[in-house]
Amino acid sequence: MVLVDGQRCYVDANRPARLVYRLSLEELRAHTADDLTPPELAHVVDEAWAQLLAKGSVTGRGVALSAGCALEIVFCGVADALPGLHAGAFAPANWPEDELESTADQITDPPVSLTAREVEVLTLAAHGYSGPEIADGLVMSPATVKTHFANIHGKLGVPNRTAAVARALKLGLID
Repeated sequence: MVLVDGQRCYVDANRPARLVYRLSLEELRAHTADDLTPPELAHVVDEAWAQLLAKGSVTGRGVALSAGCALEIVFCGVADALPGLHAGAFAPANWPEDELESTADQITDPPVSLTAREVEVLTLAAHGYSGPEIADGLVMSPATVKTHFANIHGKLGVPNRTAAVARALKLGLID
């Protein structure tokens, strides 16, 4: 979600929007919506802006520039969501809803703390070891490895081992 002023300059943007553009808030504030649209599609921004101001809202499809690459998006906007500011929300077109929802969940998750043993188990899993191999390597029973994974899944809020490894890597809990 973004907020723009009457000149289409970015005023604020939430984290998912900044991630799409791969710009910090400070960098994004130096741009207008026109700057982040391919020149050949400038008419789409102009048409959407006119509809936003005339009708108070707009929806559609377009293309945004993200780190020099064109990204097809779906968008909606509301005029004067705050005094003098217009709100816009967008998402990459054709992305599954659950992927976008998991991103939102990850943003609001509290800090995660794994025990040293859980980190060892997860690190071995990240290197491709199976449950029995982890048990042998750490001199524990396979049931204990399963218990560690159950605890890890709960702490990381993920359903399986692959997701646990991916989340732990993203959070910097394992290398």
